[in-house]
Amino acid sequence: MDPEVGRERKGRRGLRKKLNLVYQRILEEIEKEVQIHPHYADLQNQFALLLMVGGERGKAENHFLEALRLNPKYREAHLNLGFLYLEERRWEEAEGIFLVLKSEMALKKMDWSPYAQFHNFIGLTLAKRGKFAQAIEELRKAARLKPDEFIFHANLGTVYYYQGAYPKAIQEFQKALKIDPCYGMGYANLSFTYGLMSRTQEALRCMKKAVRLNPRYADLHYNLALLYSDRRRYEEAVSELKKALRINPNYFLARINLGVLYEDQKKWNEARREYRRILEITPDDEHIRKRLERIS
Repeated sequence: MDPEVGRERKGRRGLRKKLNLVYQRILEEIEKEVQIHPHYADLQNQFALLLMVGGERGKAENHFLEALRLNPKYREAHLNLGFLYLEERRWEEAEGIFLVLKSEMALKKMDWSPYAQFHNFIGLTLAKRGKFAQAIEELRKAARLKPDEFIFHANLGTVYYYQGAYPKAIQEFQKALKIDPCYGMGYANLSFTYGLMSRTQEALRCMKKAVRLNPRYADLHYNLALLYSDRRRYEEAVSELKKALRINPNYFLARINLGVLYEDQKKWNEARREYRRILEITPDDEHIRKRLERIS
């Protein structure tokens, strides 16, 4: 290892350790304040935020709820609790919070322009419920309020993708990548969209970039292999499937496709080997058993 790289890694570890110590001290101080002043909604909200950052979501939820019990009109606590529900994929509870807040905002004609994230949250919850037109409206508001936030454009592109509006999806994914060129999944999403539009050369180019930026993501190697296979670039397809399997040896789709590729190239021994490996793990797979019998 390069000594300079070693020093850099050691420095990063040291910094993380210091940050963890600082976090623990802040957490302990706020917890003491909460114990002394249990009826302060602000303290309950601050403590819940720290717990959420530390991954203690169950405790965080309890303190957000306590803040709201103390002050039912505490909008920040509502937003934070809604975000926590989104992280936990509790879509209905998140939607309930954000849509109530949206209604209050409309009734009171409040200026929520600093809260671009608010519209983003509403958009995500609506999208998860299949309400794409309303989701797009909210996500566009978020992107207008904070145009330099790549994730808003990425989320908008994803909703356009599922709606079938592929040219608009491409525009939003490209905006996200212009803001953050290292956003690997942005290239993957572009690749999927180009693929559905039969723009295979662009799909391949984008997926290669996605793999370079996310080399440990087995799904991306698998999808790159499929694109190579479609273009009859079998050696490269096999190479990518092997990489996917090195990352995840139980990736059945990758192993099945590897066996099929070997079959197509009349590499019978290699195909049999892959099918047997699948049957070792899933002995009841009749489809694979029949393929193996056919080439044995």
